Amino acid sequence: MIDVAIFVATMKITPGDNRLEIAAPAKVNLFLELLGRRNDGFHELETVMTSVSLYDHLRFTLRDDSEIRLTISYPASPSHLREQDAIPTDQTNLICKSIALVRQLATAEGNSDLCQRGMNIHLLKTIPSAAGLGGASSNAAAAIIAANLMWELNWPKERLENIAAQIGSDIGFFLSCGTAICSGRGEKVEPLATPARLPIVIAKPPESLSTANVFSKVKPLESSVRPLSARHLTQSVQSGRLAQIGGRLFNRLQEFASLITHQIAALEREFAQLNCLGHQMSGSGSCYFGIFHNSKTARLAANCLSSRMPDTRIFCTHTSSAQPLNFSAERRSSSWKLQK
Repeated sequence: MIDVAIFVATMKITPGDNRLEIAAPAKVNLFLELLGRRNDGFHELETVMTSVSLYDHLRFTLRDDSEIRLTISYPASPSHLREQDAIPTDQTNLICKSIALVRQLATAEGNSDLCQRGMNIHLLKTIPSAAGLGGASSNAAAAIIAANLMWELNWPKERLENIAAQIGSDIGFFLSCGTAICSGRGEKVEPLATPARLPIVIAKPPESLSTANVFSKVKPLESSVRPLSARHLTQSVQSGRLAQIGGRLFNRLQEFASLITHQIAALEREFAQLNCLGHQMSGSGSCYFGIFHNSKTARLAANCLSSRMPDTRIFCTHTSSAQPLNFSAERRSSSWKLQK
């Protein structure tokens, strides 16, 4: 086994004999504006996303045959707080889709030896699904990384980003995460330096929201209204001014998600009573989050929310900085041998 964990962005990657373990982070959107509908039916957007210390845990193990098998488990929690959404374990899951695409491309290029070995994948699902936290996209990014490493493809990061863009909008962010401004459908990623670690409390209400359903409610802005720019927020992020960051949060989708469920407005009222710097919905919902002065006030707020909203899952987290990884680097230990 390699004697140290490898880090790619905020993903924690630990190799072992014939296996790889990855902790894949969630994200929140500090800013999200819609710039108009594209010809492909998606919305052009500008968003600032940041990784947080809430992780799904994936274990990849090589098989002797070519099958890709995915199993999912959940942390023990009270029954009323367990996820109700069934996550597929077949080829429709983004994890399986990602590995299948890597195999297809590798085979087409003649790298057909090791990549024909299948994988057992186990996902310990902690990040709530259909919640605006990017769990599925983070898992897909982890799968792309795992296939690249375990099949010894040694593809560079740019190649992995191209694959990510073919699968989903936010996946590329998790290959370069930390904090970034993303545009296009979300696949164009520009990392941002973030000197400050933001204490964040996330609340997941009982109801989940479909991204497609939320976007179906979107109406064009009035002609007199100009789309907002992320410029002022990114300046605050890069200077580490917590109060300014909190005061410049924005999510255009919140007003449309509020048309579907009353829980967004309820969470907005609850966070307004807390000692936080700013609060809003993440992504297309249904999660809601607040930024706090320090970890102590964040923990106090989390405890308060837990007592006032017993049917809501509460996570006390913080933003995470990206760490470098050379995707094409040779392994640092000859003891990690993938038996063929």
